[in-house]
Amino acid sequence: MSRKHLQEAWEAMTVLKTFRLSQVNAALQHSNMDSLKAFAKRLEGKRIVRRTKDYDEDFFTVIKPKAKPFDKTKSKAVQANSGRQKMWQSMRILRDFEVAQVAATAEVTVNSAQSYISLLKKAGYLMVAKQAPRTGTAIARAGEDTIYRLLRDTGPTRPIPRANGVFDANQQRLQPFGTQVKQSSPVMEKVVAGEVHEQQ
Repeated sequence: MSRKHLQEAWEAMTVLKTFRLSQVNAALQHSNMDSLKAFAKRLEGKRIVRRTKDYDEDFFTVIKPKAKPFDKTKSKAVQANSGRQKMWQSMRILRDFEVAQVAATAEVTVNSAQSYISLLKKAGYLMVAKQAPRTGTAIARAGEDTIYRLLRDTGPTRPIPRANGVFDANQQRLQPFGTQVKQSSPVMEKVVAGEVHEQQ
């Protein structure tokens, strides 16, 4: 795995917090288990993650989420794009999420997360799985935020906003705004933000 892919693996681990390597491998789509095992062993040696023995498959817990496993110098252009890449990675792992949750895991402002989520929704990548209540007292609405669901997971590279849509580098095509999202059933399953969905 390249350094870039290892960095994405680390970002996935910090989002999951407690994970099995098979979960990280499934989320990234371009990793392999041997490389992930070697990377996890290195993180364990630096006491960044803690491994717990299991009969089936060991699981790991991130104990230093603010650690920097890589010495890296990024250009300003890369820094500007890294926030959206982290947000996209978080969405791909969480599947159902709130704006504040994506902002926290990607270390961006809530306004930045809301803006990017709105663009992806307009292009048909996301849908509202649970709408926050708009009526009632402030106390009744407290803690009730809109939950979004990822519908189009086309690959690891973030969709890039354009004037009339988003450019999908994974598919090398422009996805225009106004794409209609078709729901198979009006009845939604119970949604919990931050619940990790296993990829089929």
